[in-house]
Amino acid sequence: MKKLILLFFLVSNMFFLKAQEIVVALHYVKVETSHENKLIELEQTYFKQLHKYAIENSGKIGWDMWKLENDEDANYSTFVYAHLWPSIDIFANNNGWNGQDLFSESEMSRVWEQLSSLNLDGSKTLMTLYKGGFAPVNEKPAEVLQLSFMNVDPTMFYEYEQKELNDFQPNHKNNELISGWGLHKILNARGEKEEDYLTANFFESMGDVYKNNSMVGPSTKAQKSNYQSILKLREMTRVEMLTLVDGVR
Repeated sequence: MKKLILLFFLVSNMFFLKAQEIVVALHYVKVETSHENKLIELEQTYFKQLHKYAIENSGKIGWDMWKLENDEDANYSTFVYAHLWPSIDIFANNNGWNGQDLFSESEMSRVWEQLSSLNLDGSKTLMTLYKGGFAPVNEKPAEVLQLSFMNVDPTMFYEYEQKELNDFQPNHKNNELISGWGLHKILNARGEKEEDYLTANFFESMGDVYKNNSMVGPSTKAQKSNYQSILKLREMTRVEMLTLVDGVR
């Protein structure tokens, strides 16, 4: 059996966060590619301002808009909205939009009509809980984000988290190509075949991603043993590559 969910990111300037209830909600929205520029325009002109109001007045940490680069359907574009909250309770008690008075009722009505005309598919949301790392949060994040999804035996959740945080996090921190890294527990996984965790790797450019993937060198016996041990704890099921569209803190 798998447990629930809530999601994502943390701390620019390499500020390390201890165990806190940092929640990141990842909202996936699909739109026809021909409409993606209009969606971005509406988000940056209106909804970004509402998220900024929430950050300044309701305790929300941040909001980011990412574009999925390895989408399977060329006719559609997928955007991922990351909503960062300081705790599960604050997230759960959020009563929806704040700052409606930033725009007139008639103006927002037109905005919602335009949004509706884009025929968006926003049915998927992942809730994750930040378990540790050195991910960018207080300021605008890096330009590229790699999400790796893991399926883990429920009886080995603790061992898996300790392996990632104690054995692999230092390696990521020492990698000059990686500007941030975080481990997240997915809280709304409902089936045995659904992912339980994700790791988030932040890069300053796609070029850094390619350089990181191209690095090959001899491994010591200890390094081989360490890597083989985590393969026994988790199965990596998929990887998403995202580029930053906009964000606010």
